[in-house]
Amino acid sequence: MEQPEPAEGWPDRPLSEAEAKAHLTDQGDVVAVWVMDHTTDIRSVVIPPGSPDDAVVDVVLETNTGFEMYSFTSGQWMDYGTQRKDDEESPSMAGTLESYRVLAGESESF
Repeated sequence: MEQPEPAEGWPDRPLSEAEAKAHLTDQGDVVAVWVMDHTTDIRSVVIPPGSPDDAVVDVVLETNTGFEMYSFTSGQWMDYGTQRKDDEESPSMAGTLESYRVLAGESESF
């Protein structure tokens, strides 16, 4: 996995679920939008005041070829890079995505 970098074109706040879902139609190659549902304790620390009740701070965009990972950290969205589906040397995304749910679309992998 790559070192995270600021994600270009993402807002300086958490996404609402509707905004996260929009990635399914806004980006033609996205087949599923995965989000993590954090506990109340974690949400109270990472989600700034004034955010939507359904604020999303961790997103994985599944495409036909890979998984693009993003996280809202310290007031900005970070791009953690893409894990390609055909990279047999990378660990499976199954373990990571156990903590996520499909918000929109249908996963081709799990």
